Amino acid sequence: MGCARTPTESGALFVALETSPNRLDPAFAVDVAEGQMCSLLYQGLVRFSPRGEIVADAAKSWTIENGGTRYVFRMDARSRFSDGSRVLARDVRSSLERVLAPESLSPRKWVLDRIRGASAFSSGRADSIEGVATPDDSTVTIELEKPFRPFLQLLAMPAAYIVKVAALGAEKALSRGAATREETGEKRAGGAEARPLGSGRWVLSKWERGDFLELVPNPFHPGGDPALDRLVFRVIPEAFTRIAEFESGTLDILRIPHAELERFLGDNARRRLIQSQPELRVTYIGLNNRKGPLADVRVRRALNMAVDVERIVGVLAGGHATRSAGAVPPGLPGHAARSPYPYDPAAARTLLREAGYPDGFDLEIWQRDSPEGNRVVEAVQGYLLEIGIRVRIVKREWSAFKEAVSRGRVDAFFLDWYGDYPEAENFLYPLFHSSNAGGGGNRSFFSDALVDSLIEESQRTLDDEACAGLYAAIDRIVFERAPWIFLYFPTSFVIVSPDVRGYTFPVVYLGEDFSTVSKTPRAEGRHR
Repeated sequence: MGCARTPTESGALFVALETSPNRLDPAFAVDVAEGQMCSLLYQGLVRFSPRGEIVADAAKSWTIENGGTRYVFRMDARSRFSDGSRVLARDVRSSLERVLAPESLSPRKWVLDRIRGASAFSSGRADSIEGVATPDDSTVTIELEKPFRPFLQLLAMPAAYIVKVAALGAEKALSRGAATREETGEKRAGGAEARPLGSGRWVLSKWERGDFLELVPNPFHPGGDPALDRLVFRVIPEAFTRIAEFESGTLDILRIPHAELERFLGDNARRRLIQSQPELRVTYIGLNNRKGPLADVRVRRALNMAVDVERIVGVLAGGHATRSAGAVPPGLPGHAARSPYPYDPAAARTLLREAGYPDGFDLEIWQRDSPEGNRVVEAVQGYLLEIGIRVRIVKREWSAFKEAVSRGRVDAFFLDWYGDYPEAENFLYPLFHSSNAGGGGNRSFFSDALVDSLIEESQRTLDDEACAGLYAAIDRIVFERAPWIFLYFPTSFVIVSPDVRGYTFPVVYLGEDFSTVSKTPRAEGRHR
């Protein structure tokens, strides 16, 4: 195929995608593969660094005014779309408008809905977004309805990326149907350019749907030419195929599947090539706080004390996870060390008796069928039986699972939450604010007036130290109220070819733009 390589090829980096992107329009990027591609093809006003920090992108600087409600961005005059045209303030405005437009079907409107006038514009009651202004070609002002601390992080997400609207019709051709001449970056009939037009570090060169995407440097990017002359993202859904490709030298970076982690870590030569990163992800068993016995906090605490989470982490997660005593992942401001619920079946039975359930009760735990979920839920089923809780495991495919859980029809469910941005707010507001009960993310239907109030206070608190204290306080209250059986925060591992230099396993998957990555040639294609 077009992505074939020789082992000595030093100008190209080969990376695997587990799923195939469907669209390369940032307004519709809904999964990791689409988001990662968009982060390379487009710029935002700001972006994430590999460490998860907010850094300049199409905007060279910004100020926050009026108590956190007004953001003023100064555009980098050097930023150019891949056709050489300058990125102007009006391009930012039109990009935000197309996401929020009444006719838009973007599933990411929520990223921008805190902008003043966003709701009126999106519903067709206004012709423009009141809170977005472009007084000149180099200035963008965005005003919010009220302060929202993580707003800059929202602007680093794909929905806020800048596109040249005139090119969107051509990009749509890339997002439909089977692979065509258009999808490989060739000209459409009539001469229109059949490729997404952004101002990111890279430009789409070839796209064979379901097979690979090839990116080449944007010749107009102000950062200059990267050391690599192309990036090739190969679509390889099967884990063991990805491993075989890496070991044969035809992939340069491999996200190590959990089942193979010990084998890789046990090899001294390989260990030095491995990078780890705590995920922005929490794994838990949600408890329907409105349903039957689970409405009693004593019952929920009993379930936590009945499960030997340390053993689950050690055996089922291979020890490569951090046991959770809250919802805020390690490394984020607001994560606080606290003692988890002890494994104490006797104390759990005492709590059940106090709550009026001396003989236990029947409980359904719903899950999607997955190797991780199967192992964890079956282990929890065994632990709960020891205190008289008779668990029936119910497996459903994702859409049926999600609908039932979001509507509160189930007792309990195994799930995880991936943060969209590296801020504790993203693990507290969606998961525990009462306004998000059900489909908004709070699928345990947890409700606490104090928690709601503290979350809202944290969203408008700009002082870092004060906000971290609020996050920790919220997380502590939630932990004590036990809306979940708290499990663990996973850690991910990647192994990087010894030929590759400068790659950093990013905190946020959008954070590595490969601009500092280089590769030296080698005589043999192997990573064994």
